[in-house]
Amino acid sequence: MALLKKDIASFHHTRLFISFYASIYGFLNGCLPIVSLGGIQLKSKYLGTLLAATSFDADGGLFPVAFGVVDTENDESWMWFLSELHKALEMNADTMPRLTFLSDGQKGIADVIRRKFPNSSQALCMHYLSESVGKEFKNSRLVHVLWKAANATTTLAFKDRMAEIEDISSEAAKWIQQFPPSRWALVHFVGTRYGQLSSNIEEFNRWILEARELPIIQVIEQIHRKLMAEFLARHMNSNSWYSVLAPSAEKRMIEAINHASKYQVLRSDEVEFEVLSAERSEIVNIGTHCCSCRDWQLYGIPCSHAVAALISCRKDVYAFTEKCFTVASYRETYAEEIHPIPEKIGWRKIGEGSDDDTQVVRPPKFRRPPGRPEKKRICVEDLNREKQTVHCSRCNQTGHYKTTCKAEMMNSIEQF
Repeated sequence: MALLKKDIASFHHTRLFISFYASIYGFLNGCLPIVSLGGIQLKSKYLGTLLAATSFDADGGLFPVAFGVVDTENDESWMWFLSELHKALEMNADTMPRLTFLSDGQKGIADVIRRKFPNSSQALCMHYLSESVGKEFKNSRLVHVLWKAANATTTLAFKDRMAEIEDISSEAAKWIQQFPPSRWALVHFVGTRYGQLSSNIEEFNRWILEARELPIIQVIEQIHRKLMAEFLARHMNSNSWYSVLAPSAEKRMIEAINHASKYQVLRSDEVEFEVLSAERSEIVNIGTHCCSCRDWQLYGIPCSHAVAALISCRKDVYAFTEKCFTVASYRETYAEEIHPIPEKIGWRKIGEGSDDDTQVVRPPKFRRPPGRPEKKRICVEDLNREKQTVHCSRCNQTGHYKTTCKAEMMNSIEQF
């Protein structure tokens, strides 16, 4: 539940942190408890890096939580950014939620998360890992099998995929070992991930692609306008939904219900069932929300085996789905508005007008782009070319033009 209804902005020398109240409220009250972290390089005169924290709404959509601008992406800037994020969440929540952070695995980020969010889990972004493997070994089949290993829901299936990677390239299999499976493989991950394997920072980057070329203030204004438009559009769109779950989750549930009709259910006691299919049998426990196929635990939505067991004892399958996938949660995510920012003339100074308390925010220092500076080069042909003699059409003399001719003025002086 939100406690402090205000937008948050923090300045620190060459750093800027911004989180709108609507974003913090929506994240705490409706989003998946997952935070993606990443840096985006700005390309304006002052350069710098945009650090971003994003999440996923009930329909899997990108949800920006907070962002900041720093001069350089390093351990110190991440420490500052995540400290500000922690303050923003702590200010607006009764208790700090247990979060899962998705990132590219930088040691600096991992260390800061352990210090600031000790009860959280950390996962390596699969987009980053697969891209790294692709660049290192130039093998598309290897990348495809790696994704299969990451998506495996049983340890046996995971081992099979890793053995396949070994067959393709033993060198690649050894290289991948530097990343523990507990950080990237769904079946070995300890924490709540709901099947989200990749950070959505790249999607946020596409959101602000054009704004990256602008000065910092214009970048912030573009993000603000985008958020205003998206919040309103998604809020209005959800009013036409009549399902219990958000569209993507509802689709998954309908598929599970269709498959469940083909299964035979044997009941052991009040909570435990054996579900038989043509291929195999699975053990379902509706009390602990578990199935031996592990889909229910990993994705937060009852699998087809769980649905078969629930229907057999006349239970509501939707009541056994995680709340963060419901339409109600989606609407709560976009319940608060992103308000317009007044013109500069309407801004209120710190200290309510007291000159002594007014904080001066100076423009960032100019940082020269990397590489050798461009310079105008003189062509050798220009050096050897004979200079053209200029001729005045007024006095028929050389060395100047008509516009700079002083002959007429001199004649006038002599006559005087």
